[in-house]
Amino acid sequence: MLARSPARLGLAFAVLAAGCGGSSSTTTDAAVIDGASIDGPPGDASPFTDATFLPDGGPIGCTPAAGSKVASEVVVGGLSSPLLVTGPAGDPRLFVIEQSGKIKIVRNGAVDATPFLDLTIDNGGPVNDSGNEQGLLGLAFHPDYQHNGRFYVNYTRTPDGDTVIAEYTVSGNPDIADPASAREVLVINQPFSNHNGGMIEFGPKDGYLYIGMGDGGDADDPMGNGQNLSAMLGKMLRIDVDTRTGSKAYGIPPTNPYAGSADGANDPRPEIWARGLRNPYRWGFDPTTGTLIIGDVGQGLIEEVDLQAPGQGAGANYGWDVWEGNDCHEPPQGQQTCSAAGFVKPLIEQTHGDGWCSVIGGAVYRGACFPDLDGQYFYTDFCKHDLHEATLSGTALTGDTARGTGFGASPTSIHASGTGELYITLRGGEIRRITATP
Repeated sequence: MLARSPARLGLAFAVLAAGCGGSSSTTTDAAVIDGASIDGPPGDASPFTDATFLPDGGPIGCTPAAGSKVASEVVVGGLSSPLLVTGPAGDPRLFVIEQSGKIKIVRNGAVDATPFLDLTIDNGGPVNDSGNEQGLLGLAFHPDYQHNGRFYVNYTRTPDGDTVIAEYTVSGNPDIADPASAREVLVINQPFSNHNGGMIEFGPKDGYLYIGMGDGGDADDPMGNGQNLSAMLGKMLRIDVDTRTGSKAYGIPPTNPYAGSADGANDPRPEIWARGLRNPYRWGFDPTTGTLIIGDVGQGLIEEVDLQAPGQGAGANYGWDVWEGNDCHEPPQGQQTCSAAGFVKPLIEQTHGDGWCSVIGGAVYRGACFPDLDGQYFYTDFCKHDLHEATLSGTALTGDTARGTGFGASPTSIHASGTGELYITLRGGEIRRITATP
């Protein structure tokens, strides 16, 4: 089992959910859609063919550049519906997931000819991307990837569209994963094709795998999943991929709020970490503080950003579908109004009236290249196409500001690479890097 110390865990970071409600919407719901080498798996050479430069040409040991004027620069184009950039801690390569089911490697401004992993239907793979919000949606590398070569994906499967969390292992070639190593960790039934969530991340302080699940789809959470503790939908789940509990293919962390549940059909699911989420499509951890910041896509009025500080998250209830942001959405049965008791309110709200439709929860900058951006949280929106910045200070996000940095296409994630720099994926096929100048 992985030793759960921050030093051992290292740098671990953190499609698109529906903007309006129904699965048949063709407006806001009509788009889906994140200077060192390290050892490879035991017995392998370093996984890097070029450990001197970042994939965009910047040196790993970059000279820190002063300045806080935020911009973005194109790293590469020509990808097919890229949804996320990520990578193992310290790795200079960019690992990019495409919605259809491919994981590609970008280095030195170019895409490798052979995918790291191909799970597309055309290749005989299990990924179902037939719906606007289906496909290969998430990727997370084990905190100890440099020794065990394990990584995890989140996809909707063929033919039923259910969510699958699966484990894979890198092959003897550090640039190619072993497709035969597939192990299904968790399968979750999806009653509709939308609101699949998709993001998975390892907590930087505890080493557990967090899984963001939407409410199951359609509109107005018709099955009441957001508040139903016996359902995994509408939740933030937390599991231990290094242990096993009973017949499960994973372990239940003992500090989960319902870890002691009898786990019957009508009992709280022991996997639950938090609830009351509509569609947490993109979210992530601050690797320094362990703070979890969630972008939860709204129904018809409000896009929200929620914050969960370390030690304060177990059992948190973010309100859906009683609340949409700070608005009473659907009072509990027999009540005329919504009580605020017991619910965690968002720190940031954006409205559809201002052009927002599907918030793209982002990331806190902790890279080395732009020290004046340290501690700044960046996020965006699928329709608004503008970069927003706020300062993470304790349990607050302050000074939310639009940076006027338009992308010209719909963003699908803002996420850190293995070296800590932040990258924006655009549905049209570009990857851009966040930069700063005086």
